[in-house]
Amino acid sequence: MTAQDNCKKNYVADKTLNNDYITKRVLATGPALEVQRATFSNLFTRSFSHAYRDLQLDLPQGQTLDSFLEHSFNDTWSLIQSGKLQLWVEVSRDSSELVVGFMCIQTKDDICYIEQFVVHPDFQRIKIGSNLLKVLEERYHLIWLHTRHINEVAILFYMRHGFIRSDADDDNSVYPIEFPSRSSKTYLLMKKVIS
Repeated sequence: MTAQDNCKKNYVADKTLNNDYITKRVLATGPALEVQRATFSNLFTRSFSHAYRDLQLDLPQGQTLDSFLEHSFNDTWSLIQSGKLQLWVEVSRDSSELVVGFMCIQTKDDICYIEQFVVHPDFQRIKIGSNLLKVLEERYHLIWLHTRHINEVAILFYMRHGFIRSDADDDNSVYPIEFPSRSSKTYLLMKKVIS
């Protein structure tokens, strides 16, 4: 049994407590973070390959899912390394090298935008994603994100956590221009206001 299997088994045995995993912000950039690139790349590719395995994505012509995910990860990684995105990770208390999830965010004042949100497929449905979101809910008044219209699992996850769909003409909260915009044909804009 691998360390990853053992940690999952220990956590599943007691779903009411989440003492097996901790969420922390990664402050290192440059060479110190670069040594972990393969870990994050593998987790990113594995998670999104799993999420999109049965879905028909509208990919740029000539791109496979693997090449699309590699390109997406490389773009995200560049933003992390440049300091434009904060990196938050969920790791095992037993082995901080066991990364089971991560999110990349942009912030402006008390507003947050989730650029990427990743949970290892073997660790889904045991509150890893919920723990990552909780960190943001404790720090920000408004959280924005985009998710693909076809990713019903993600949409349901966000809705269970209080996110609502937001339209472009939504005037009850401000979507900062610094945050990315995405095609409404492909992506659904969602938000959560924390009171």
